[in-house]
Amino acid sequence: MNPAVPSPAALPATEPDATTSSALKWLIATTTGEQVSGYLPAWAAEDPSESDVPPEELAARLADVCHYREFPGQVLRAYSPGNTSNEPEGLEVMSSSITCTPYAPAPELAAPVVTVRVAGEYWMTDLDPTGVADLVAGLRAVADRLDGVVIPQLNDIRAEWAAHHSAGARP
Repeated sequence: MNPAVPSPAALPATEPDATTSSALKWLIATTTGEQVSGYLPAWAAEDPSESDVPPEELAARLADVCHYREFPGQVLRAYSPGNTSNEPEGLEVMSSSITCTPYAPAPELAAPVVTVRVAGEYWMTDLDPTGVADLVAGLRAVADRLDGVVIPQLNDIRAEWAAHHSAGARP
């Protein structure tokens, strides 16, 4: 494991501080004095507050408001045709984030969702709690198959191979 990527147990708690979460607000103010503010979750990585925004840009700035929190993935060693050497390289898999875009074009899109970057340029987006649970169940099924089926079969196949294969022997 790459020491730069903490284990899930080392991640910060996801519970916001109840004493501060209700008081946090962001504010966007235009040059004409118009102000729009909203709830700033304690878990949000950035505050979208701005001042001196031209009024004609207010709608675009509101559309860009996105609260997010990132979670690291797991770094595994993998081969790729793009590697500059023939050695496996570190590849981060299953990094994720929680995002919330309060000014999404449709209200159902404004609720917080999870995005998972599987690896490289492969993403699973807009996962609600059920979608995340389905993903977890699928990953557990893969892990269980590797652990309970693939490893035992690999051990059997390796033992059979060692018993019957003679290195360098030709018929």
